[in-house]
Parts: sequence; C-alpha cells; structure tokens
Amino acid sequence: MFKPVGSIIANRRFGKSSGAVLALQVRRVAQDVIGRVCSDLPVGILATIKVKTYKNGVVTIACPQMVAAELYMRSEGLKKGINDKLGNNVVEQIRFKAE
Repeated sequence: MFKPVGSIIANRRFGKSSGAVLALQVRRVAQDVIGRVCSDLPVGILATIKVKTYKNGVVTIACPQMVAAELYMRSEGLKKGINDKLGNNVVEQIRFKAE
C-alpha cells in the first residue's frame, strides 16, 4: 500500500531536520504557489512549469525559456508566497532552468 507524500511529510518520526523531507515539502508548496500566483497563465503553460529541486535555500524551476522570463518577473512574489506558506524564510533564491 502506498502512502501519499503529504502523510509522510506530516509523520513526526522523520523530524523537522530531515533535509529530504523539507525538500519534498518545499517542492510541493512551490508548485502550489506557482499555480496560484500564475493563475492568469493558460493551463497548457502552467503544465510546462516543474519544480525540480530544493537545496541550500535555492529552488530550481524548469520551464520553457519564454515562461522562465515571465516567472523571473514574478519571482519575488513566488518566493514570498512559498515562505509565507512554509512559515519561515526557507527559500532564499529561485533559479530558472530553460528546457
């Protein structure tokens, strides 16, 4: 039986210091925030945006080059939305990787 990632993240036995669990949580929250902040973009464009990694305060987002330019202009709002939802300043920087 498979468990949803959300239930694993909420499981206290992993502790809050687990880097892998934090990375999963940041990636999930970042994807949700992108959907909210960029809700004015077409659904087809939103589907091309993927949160790839989180490490040492940096979230890496992969998307087409023109979408990366749009997201870059919205990056402060994205970063604020992610940190607000997580409850602290976990994300210091957002990098965009054009695909």
